[in-house]
Amino acid sequence: MKIAFSFGATVALLASMANAHTYLSKMVLDGQQTAEGQCIRPYPQNRNFPVKDVLSTDITCGVGGVSKTASETCPVEAGSTITVEWHHNDDSPSDDIIDGTHLGPCMVYMAPLESNGAGDVWFKIFEDGYDAASNTWCVDKIRSNGGKLDVPLPADIKSGDYLLRTEIIALHESDTDYAVNPARGSQFYVNCAQLSVKDGGDAVPEGYSIPGIYKSDSPGIIFNLYSSYTSYPIPGPPVYVSGSGSGSGGEDTDATSAEEPTTQAPSEDTTGAAEETTSASEETEDAPAQESSNVPKTDEVPAENTGDVESNYTDASTEPDAPEATETPESSPGSEDSPVYSTDGSAADASTDAPEEQPTSSAPVHTTTTTVAAPPGKCH
Repeated sequence: MKIAFSFGATVALLASMANAHTYLSKMVLDGQQTAEGQCIRPYPQNRNFPVKDVLSTDITCGVGGVSKTASETCPVEAGSTITVEWHHNDDSPSDDIIDGTHLGPCMVYMAPLESNGAGDVWFKIFEDGYDAASNTWCVDKIRSNGGKLDVPLPADIKSGDYLLRTEIIALHESDTDYAVNPARGSQFYVNCAQLSVKDGGDAVPEGYSIPGIYKSDSPGIIFNLYSSYTSYPIPGPPVYVSGSGSGSGGEDTDATSAEEPTTQAPSEDTTGAAEETTSASEETEDAPAQESSNVPKTDEVPAENTGDVESNYTDASTEPDAPEATETPESSPGSEDSPVYSTDGSAADASTDAPEEQPTSSAPVHTTTTTVAAPPGKCH
């Protein structure tokens, strides 16, 4: 009986740990809600498990996501506001979206579908980290909103098919570098959907490689959630803003140039010749490309479980509001077992102009606060 009880306790513990995770469940596009998994690349068997190795190709679209395609690509209007919706297990009233201790930022990226996410093709369209004024994280916001997060699409990007990459980084074990201790480290909840953007412009935002934008020890990837803090450096490139021609919204520390002041030194000869002035020229130096080393991983990958996907949209107004969940306090960081996946990706080279003494050991980071918009209405 004692052995049976111990086994049962172990199973219960593992089940509770699995319930702390999350996945992209559905979306609201042009005012219409998709079905569970519709236009989202098929889930692995453990659909709510995280990726922890930032050098693995699983960091691109989730476990096995780059080798799968969605059964359909959903149309959406350029410049519209879409809603992405996460859940633990399903959208039942008892589902609490993600455990309240799994605090962290949310980011959304896009890339041309034809690239399948490979190369310098990803541009960030949304980010939300930590709001010091209200002492809330993006995870707090989606938990209080039934798993929903509003994301405005750029109005000027080219029409065509895109991957939409959603990402939540849980920081409850991020005080430790995953490369040093794979039992801990930041947890990345990543999924990719497929969208067909219509009525767009001609903008092609600057792209970045995933994997490649993060290192396991980058600021924002390494972060002590249980220390005293007043800000959080959101990792990755800046957010692309329509009409800007490039990302903006924060300083990219690996791609920043500085101008040296210009000075004039007058010179006068004994014959009354005109003054000669010289100006100090600006000097720039190419920053070295980031270097990353692969971390050994196991080759075990959960089996695919695509499930049935409904083919039609349903009116978003008929969906019941999910109840507000109560956040579970945690007095100290815990250790949570998470699956370890294969490492077969590599960081892409990227070099931009930087000042001579600019450090280049970390991936681009910046600090920003984003106010989430109200839920979208019907787009025409």
